[in-house]
Amino acid sequence: MTGLRSGDEIFVPLVRETDDGFEVTLDEQTFRFALEPEAPGVFIFRDGRRVERFHLAREGATVHLFWGGAAWSLSVEREGARPARRQQAGALEAPMPGRVSAVKATPGQRVTRGEELLVVEAMKMENALRAPRDGVVRAVHVSVGEMVAPGRALVEIEDEG
Repeated sequence: MTGLRSGDEIFVPLVRETDDGFEVTLDEQTFRFALEPEAPGVFIFRDGRRVERFHLAREGATVHLFWGGAAWSLSVEREGARPARRQQAGALEAPMPGRVSAVKATPGQRVTRGEELLVVEAMKMENALRAPRDGVVRAVHVSVGEMVAPGRALVEIEDEG
């Protein structure tokens, strides 16, 4: 089995190229869409009338995806293999190289999924990084003006408890 790992989750998509784009089946759901490159690392997703832009940055075997205010780090996961680098549990990571232009989170702050925690400027665009889940900010590892690289832990979030 080969899949994509994001944190502790493994997804096994079936991808098929079609005449007008791609067809991806995941967990018995099928998605049909077209992709167009816009610039290096920037793509346009088209699904009927829905059009969205997303960013991809590759770091070795890991792909960093930034889409709709959320960031994911995906790596190929083969059956029986262990990831070479364990990501910090509960950490919000930089999706691409950039400069931190705003920090809106403080240690001890309760956050809800989707809440804006940081803004990273990359390729002349401001990218809001949002909480991936509800929790409490354990630590903030960056400050305004700091340069960050993909995969670097920026904010740690722990479950309320």
